Amino acid sequence: MGKSDFSFYNTRKYKLVLCLSVTFFFYFFLIYFLPFGVDNYNPNHQYTRTFLFEIFKFALAIFAFLTINEFVLRPFFMKRTVPKHIVYWSIWTLLLLSTVIFFLYNYLGNWHDYRLRSYLGFLVDCSAVLIFPLMGTFFFFKHQNLQSQIGHFLTTKVALSEADVLVNFKGQGNNDQITLALSSFLFGKAQNNYVELFYLEEGQLKKFLLRSSLRNLVDSVQVPAISRCHRSYMVNLLTVKAIKRGSQEMNLCLDPFDTSVPVSKSYRQRVIENLQDLNAFA
Repeated sequence: MGKSDFSFYNTRKYKLVLCLSVTFFFYFFLIYFLPFGVDNYNPNHQYTRTFLFEIFKFALAIFAFLTINEFVLRPFFMKRTVPKHIVYWSIWTLLLLSTVIFFLYNYLGNWHDYRLRSYLGFLVDCSAVLIFPLMGTFFFFKHQNLQSQIGHFLTTKVALSEADVLVNFKGQGNNDQITLALSSFLFGKAQNNYVELFYLEEGQLKKFLLRSSLRNLVDSVQVPAISRCHRSYMVNLLTVKAIKRGSQEMNLCLDPFDTSVPVSKSYRQRVIENLQDLNAFA
């Protein structure tokens, strides 16, 4: 699969969910199954506040080291998000967390099991447990990403002519993506760190919000008909049916809803030249 299929892997949401899911999974696994000698092999073991708090120390350690691993180390060491590198990083993560658990286990137990053979056993056993929330989180996000791409495409499906062009608008998040026919897109309006896209679907005016700067979105689209016309607007010049000009302002009137989009002074000449090149009024 292409690189874009793993765009979710570098999002803050994915990293945070990963840290929380691994932490809670391991904590409740320890409490329920009492592995690795956490109950001191006591057949009459009872759950007490002291016991739950001691086990919670493992959860805190996992969360702290996994957070550092994902938010600090991974951006520094992992430059490309490709399947091979994801596998390597997952193996490293399992080794790191297993090592943390081993040292904390011995620290709390006065280093009673501080041996190489025991350490190797911890690597195998802990990795066999931690791989479930690690891989579960990854495949859950991968499935959500695929469903989102399919959903966006289906909701923007329109009757296309053979000469029509599909334009992909992609924001910063893994769910920030929509594909539109050029003939259905009208204009985009910047709103802080977002861009609101206005387009036609079955004769109705629709909106779609993307997390992106207007400048980055215009640059990424690279379609001659889509031009920036204002600090807060970009427009599909093929939908322009008239230009209204005053002494201090200029507006583009778009078809079919008589929508008016402003053109700032710094973009006027460029917009007029682009309209002439496209023969928008022919």
